[in-house]
Amino acid sequence: MDLTDVLKAIINGLVYGSVYAIIAQGYYITFITTKTMNFGQGDFVMLGSLIGLSTFTAITAAGMGVWIAFIASLLLVIIVVGISGWALEQVAIRPLRSWHSIGWILSTVAVAMVVRNVAMLIWGRDVLMAPSPFGRAILDLGILKIRYHEIFVLVGAAVIMLLLYVFLKKSLFGKALEAVAFNKDAASLMGINPRLMASIAFIIAGTLAGVGGVLVGPMVHPGAFIGLFLGLKAFAVAIIGGIENPRGIFIGGLLLGVSENLFALYSTSMKEAAAFFLILVILAVLPQGLFGKRVKEKF
Repeated sequence: MDLTDVLKAIINGLVYGSVYAIIAQGYYITFITTKTMNFGQGDFVMLGSLIGLSTFTAITAAGMGVWIAFIASLLLVIIVVGISGWALEQVAIRPLRSWHSIGWILSTVAVAMVVRNVAMLIWGRDVLMAPSPFGRAILDLGILKIRYHEIFVLVGAAVIMLLLYVFLKKSLFGKALEAVAFNKDAASLMGINPRLMASIAFIIAGTLAGVGGVLVGPMVHPGAFIGLFLGLKAFAVAIIGGIENPRGIFIGGLLLGVSENLFALYSTSMKEAAAFFLILVILAVLPQGLFGKRVKEKF
């Protein structure tokens, strides 16, 4: 292991960590608005990657350019997975919110299993090769070589995070979402419809999962089972950064991505354990996450 290996591991970690952070923002938005989340978020990522792959392949086979195919696949994924997020909120969250939380947890897991099985019926059980609009082009920096797609993912994730932050903090819709999260009854008195805000939160969460799937597809080889580890790691990121802090989630994603890739330098089998080892250490010291608010519970 030399300096080049370490630098490569850090770059890879930042790329994958930024994707985890995009997916984890879906947990954040639905949690602050409804105190619920989609435990099948990873399978929505899988759905986005496979729909994006099929659309990209069909359009390029028709003779159109790769960038037209990429933009078209991204738009279709945003529409389909965004609607899927809305549908999940309607059938698996809303009817069970007044029950014990185990109800909506199990119902979202059930939806995830349905989505996974439908994906297996359509695309099969094997992983597929997803092309990037950049092809396999590499930026050669001398001591380090980086795929252009990885640079694109890193920059794209930063732009998405910035747009999401501006939307939540500056736009009227974003402020309405935060108002519902802060006090649903007071928000209702101000003319805000909490049910509409809940639906919008799940549409945004689904959209983020779909976009994450399109970005990560060429790096992980899409398949019906990729949502399992992506969803788990995104959830780990939300816990590490603090599930009510979007900036903390972004930093948590980068931290997890870099940590698991550095662990992989010593042992590839340790890569998957890194996420959960990091959770154990952080929760032992900071139960609210790195950037979450400390809350005292009264008994």
